Amino acid sequence: MRAFIEKLLSLFPNRSEDPEKRYFKTILFLSLGIILLMVVAGLVVFFLAVQAEEQTMVPNLLGMELENALLALEDRALYPSVQLRFSQNEGDKGTILGQDPHGGVSVKAGSRVLLRVSRGSASETMDDFVGWTVDDLEAHLRSLVSLAGPLITVKRPVMSLYHASPEGTILEQKPLPGTEVTQATELELVVSRGPQGQTWTVPSYTGASFASVLTQAARDNVPFVFTSQAPARNQTPGTIISQSPSAGQSVPRETIIMQFVIAEPPRERDRVFGIFERTLPLYGTPVRISAEVVSPGGEVKQLFSMQHPGGLVTIPYLEPENSQIRLLMGDQMPLTMTVRRENP
Repeated sequence: MRAFIEKLLSLFPNRSEDPEKRYFKTILFLSLGIILLMVVAGLVVFFLAVQAEEQTMVPNLLGMELENALLALEDRALYPSVQLRFSQNEGDKGTILGQDPHGGVSVKAGSRVLLRVSRGSASETMDDFVGWTVDDLEAHLRSLVSLAGPLITVKRPVMSLYHASPEGTILEQKPLPGTEVTQATELELVVSRGPQGQTWTVPSYTGASFASVLTQAARDNVPFVFTSQAPARNQTPGTIISQSPSAGQSVPRETIIMQFVIAEPPRERDRVFGIFERTLPLYGTPVRISAEVVSPGGEVKQLFSMQHPGGLVTIPYLEPENSQIRLLMGDQMPLTMTVRRENP
């Protein structure tokens, strides 16, 4: 290593060398240094120039006509991506409502800029929904959602009254049929609660599995409350051991709430038993709710679907740990719970 260093140093000018040889080495190294400095300076200038060309400033396009906005993007070497949507004002048609990235952001030349362009105001004519059921109406309105969201929604709570028409039948509406709708509108309804004084004969649920009772009560649109307790010797785990009102009773349809007691199933390694509880607002007329369970693997299974007046909702379950119970109520955010095993 020492010999290599000594040989390397011998290449540089040395006072002990012949003056002519030393002069030649000095000129040579100065020339190489100047050339190297020029190469470095050229590379720095080149990369600075390239970097300057790669970056460009996004212009502020909000409120501009689409044609002018496209020209502005072209001047900055940017490409447009156009998304059409309805707005509240017909005069906005053809103008830029939003953009991404925003104006003033520095981006690479050749990047795409998303332009949200107004199609003008949405417009629909109010249909005649008298005689429809609320379920059918809400399904119909979901199919009419525009790019700007739903134009017509059902106002809650819904007014209801006793009427000869079947329960859930729409009797009146406001706005009236034929009204032009150009902005988000709540549809006020008067709905039948069915004939006054309807009664219901309570069936026998005792001895059946809680899963089958949950399905049957929901199919009958009968509100229910489940509780549980440890089973006695003569009781089958996982079944209904008592109910109120009792089987055979004739009770007013509009006030019935079935109460069930479950004999708790035995503890399992792979599944967890529990009761999901949530309290909903009290609705003027029953609304469609449903419950489903999503397994840890993503499989979805419906537990029930029914018309419910609101208030306390209890859902018994026996599902794998880390499953998710979801309670859905129309267009509202679902209420969820993750199945967890309690400490023994």
